Amino acid sequence: MPLIAVCAVWAVFWGSWSALLPAVKLEVGVSAAGLGIALSAVPVGALPAMVLAGRLARGRERPALALATILFALSVAGIALAATGWQLALALLLVGAASGALDVVLNLATGRAERDSGRRLFQAVHAAFPLAVIVAAPLTGLARSQGLGVDTVLVLVALVVAAASLTLPALPPGRAVPEPAAASERRRLWGTAAVLGALAACVLVIENSVEQWSVLLLEEHRGATPLVSSAAPAAYMAALTAGRLLAQALPQVGLRTLYLV
Repeated sequence: MPLIAVCAVWAVFWGSWSALLPAVKLEVGVSAAGLGIALSAVPVGALPAMVLAGRLARGRERPALALATILFALSVAGIALAATGWQLALALLLVGAASGALDVVLNLATGRAERDSGRRLFQAVHAAFPLAVIVAAPLTGLARSQGLGVDTVLVLVALVVAAASLTLPALPPGRAVPEPAAASERRRLWGTAAVLGALAACVLVIENSVEQWSVLLLEEHRGATPLVSSAAPAAYMAALTAGRLLAQALPQVGLRTLYLV
């Protein structure tokens, strides 16, 4: 399914990126604090891109998803050009913008496919993300152990991402856009969105700490090899995959119950 393929290759980068961080830190020559500042460029680029993508892609999900996938592939390849800390931050700003847009458009396209097909698709599509990380992170660790450079890995990942865009013509073009909610309904939704956004922010702090910094912790402070350290994000994502597949397997459980669990 094209949506699963796009979500999977999106995750291939983030899984590889986690495993590449120690090598990137060494090649660019930044401290842990400098790397943290560079990494903070990702959400800075993502936030405005997500807002813009949500407005522009509604009703144009298929071409928007193809464009976002190509732009993400180009931004991934662009990291290979970074030689200093500020260049890395600039490259990650572009990666964040492209990834944020891809995130929003992928969810819009999945929601449209759910409405058109009448099937629950979100858990299946989202399960592809952690599953791809489980594969990509150790493979990248293995590649590093065999002497493959950061630039080579990033270019290969960019090619994989770009290839996924070729599956998108198989998506149906979509139907008419639903009527927007009334003003009173929109105000109520803003409140709900604020609460969910605050919860998601807490979750993402934990997720990024585990997914990315765990590799640095094991490799720089525990003496682990690149292959062993790359298993850290893979183990975390294995638990995430199990949770999402379990939710997909229990369609009778409502969303409110899933949120509470």
